[in-house]
Amino acid sequence: MKVLIVGAGPAGSLSAIELGKRYDVTLVEEHQSAGFPVQCAGLISQDCYKKLRKFSDCKLNEIRGAVFFSPSGKYVELEGKSKAVVIERKILDRDLLAKASENAEVYIKTKFVNAECNKAKLLRFGEIFTKEYDYLIGADGAYSAVAKTFNFERPHIYSAVQVLCRFEPLSNDMVELYFGFSDFFCYAIPIDDFARIGVISSSNPQPIFKMFIRWLSDRVKSSFIEVNTGAIPIGLIDFVKDNVMLIGDSAGMVKPYTGGGLFYLLKAVEKLSYFPNLEKIRREYLKELGMEYKVGMRILKLYSTLKAEDYDYLIEIAREHSHLAKELHMDKPSTLLKVLPILAKIVKKPGILKKLIFAF
Repeated sequence: MKVLIVGAGPAGSLSAIELGKRYDVTLVEEHQSAGFPVQCAGLISQDCYKKLRKFSDCKLNEIRGAVFFSPSGKYVELEGKSKAVVIERKILDRDLLAKASENAEVYIKTKFVNAECNKAKLLRFGEIFTKEYDYLIGADGAYSAVAKTFNFERPHIYSAVQVLCRFEPLSNDMVELYFGFSDFFCYAIPIDDFARIGVISSSNPQPIFKMFIRWLSDRVKSSFIEVNTGAIPIGLIDFVKDNVMLIGDSAGMVKPYTGGGLFYLLKAVEKLSYFPNLEKIRREYLKELGMEYKVGMRILKLYSTLKAEDYDYLIEIAREHSHLAKELHMDKPSTLLKVLPILAKIVKKPGILKKLIFAF
């Protein structure tokens, strides 16, 4: 059985690693190398890293919790149920592709053009050639050509801009999250004397980023030594049609409340054990993560409804009841449902309580 996988990022390479053990797999990548261009902040849970570590030693830093900021500068340090790890995506993508190449035929600098009647048109070095397949997997990112060819519904695209620079964090083992600046959030992820500083927004993030950097100005200690922009697909779509399946960013397999996708991708790769029954893969994936997506979308809704003064109030609440954070897992927003009844009793401001009830 022939399987064609388009896209050699983590989604494509992990799929090729899993399916290459049993099937005739071809993996094609449009760019000159895996992991290019970089479109990831590189913050994942410790649970996620444990699964990836068998493929790549890509850890840069360990994170024990997060510092949550409001626009007024108020903040609270919280530690949840899970720790986190900062990884280098360039190394991870390279190592995953190297592993995939052990059991799959790999074509670099090869662009998927379209497909029809189980034949894909591919462009390589200026020449078109065809590749037959029995199953096609689109792992080609937020602007998936496979999804476009087969008229899949598309996720909503958020935009991100991220820089690397010298930075003075509050703590080298705490990620910093800033709310109220955009309809998503901003962040600073420490790596030694540096940090990845970024902004995510449903609109153009550039003006927000400029304002945010000015807000941070006394803690930014150098010019930017790396700048990346990226697209974050929000909203899981129906990712199966006949003998075509989308996986990873192309399917919107991203945590709606953080923009991170590696943990949810790993869960999708686990379901490839049911391949070639694509419908069962879809059902089993939704059975495990359907609720997580629903709760994640509701958290996302809160970002655009809460005002700056609301975040000030919630930070005060979090300071007084920081133990509640121990119930929360960064990959499982459904853990928030255990805390909501307690929050309903603690939150005394009717306006904020109304927003929480409306969201959940």
